[in-house]
Amino acid sequence: MAEQTPVVEAIARRLIDECRRDIAAAELHIAAMRRILAGSQWLIAKWDERRRRDAVTGGIRLPAFDAMKASGFVTIEETEEPRRRRRRRAG
Repeated sequence: MAEQTPVVEAIARRLIDECRRDIAAAELHIAAMRRILAGSQWLIAKWDERRRRDAVTGGIRLPAFDAMKASGFVTIEETEEPRRRRRRRAG
């Protein structure tokens, strides 16, 4: 039993070192993502403004939709799910 203790400790040390390296790498990734997010706040604000301008299209101009909206009627088409064919029983 005493012979296994050093082996278990060596495996545990290796796993702990590996976890510490993974945590350090994750901290670097988080720091990089924070910098990217901070640098892109202007873009997010621009998208939010577009979304508020026209909630339906998100600020994107769709001529066909605009024409339907101007006419006062916007049709909503329901999608039909394809019917499943039933297998006939052999017999």
